[in-house]
Amino acid sequence: MDTEYVIGLLKHDMMAEHQAIIQYLAHAYAMGEGEIACEIEAISRDEMRHLEWLAETIVELGGDPTMERLPVDFSSAPPADQLHKDIDLEQMAINDYRAHIQAIDDPKIQRLLRRILHDELRHQDEFRGLAEEAAKGEGMTAVPEGEQDQPIPPEPTAPPRLASILNEGVRHEYTVILQYLFHYFVAEGKELSEEMREASINEMQHMGWLSEELSGRGGRPDMNHEEPVLTRDMIKALQANIAVEESVTGSYTDHLPEIEDPDLRLLLSRIRDHEMYHSAVFRDLLEEVKQESGAAPASGQAAKPIEKRPSTIPSVGSLKSQDR
Repeated sequence: MDTEYVIGLLKHDMMAEHQAIIQYLAHAYAMGEGEIACEIEAISRDEMRHLEWLAETIVELGGDPTMERLPVDFSSAPPADQLHKDIDLEQMAINDYRAHIQAIDDPKIQRLLRRILHDELRHQDEFRGLAEEAAKGEGMTAVPEGEQDQPIPPEPTAPPRLASILNEGVRHEYTVILQYLFHYFVAEGKELSEEMREASINEMQHMGWLSEELSGRGGRPDMNHEEPVLTRDMIKALQANIAVEESVTGSYTDHLPEIEDPDLRLLLSRIRDHEMYHSAVFRDLLEEVKQESGAAPASGQAAKPIEKRPSTIPSVGSLKSQDR
């Protein structure tokens, strides 16, 4: 079977997984805190693992993973209706994986796709159960006892300027997630690959934190991104990563004086400091890569040892931290 044909099918599957991740997260953020939102986020993490498996298979076949996505339905609807959209999206994935298992004659790839198909069938059942709960009003944020008969207050509306600041952060985090994931998928060398992976995980946390803060204030996260720098040239990749981290560090610093809420200001400060850490790590990696490739370090000196992150970094796809 033609390898490029197989890579094309797997890229389509990657785009569909990417679509599902964003659609499910958008629905979870809009529902606020509650069991249903948590269940949806758990399903999205499964889809992130699928994305990673597909990307690794594409690289093994000699191709470049795609960081594009199929169109996402961002329209508003009651929770039960949104969950029915998710049921339909899972059916599309089920149909595609069944067709691709039949179309691909590589036993190893067939086995992988069957594994993913098993997850999608389970996800569809889970979404059906969640839709039934949502239709009954179960699994949503509970009304405090004694307030059930009180008039329903109007939904909060995020101040336009605050929504703009938070959405600028969401778009940035989404962009670098894709950028760092691509570099993780194609990087040669365990240390470089792992650092890219962990940076992408941290940016996933940032995107989740900012989206939740915005949703909690009545805003809607802008789940779109700028153009990521996707290259196999690790010198160019790291230079691009440093540049984007320095840019966003400046943006967060500039926005901090505008944030009145002390908790939100603390969160943005924390994210800003994480970005500064990423920039420093990428600089050390750049010096190492230059040395290995025979290029002289920019400083003319040997690179400093890379500071290792704690081993408690969550798994790929973790968007939330239990302790901010």
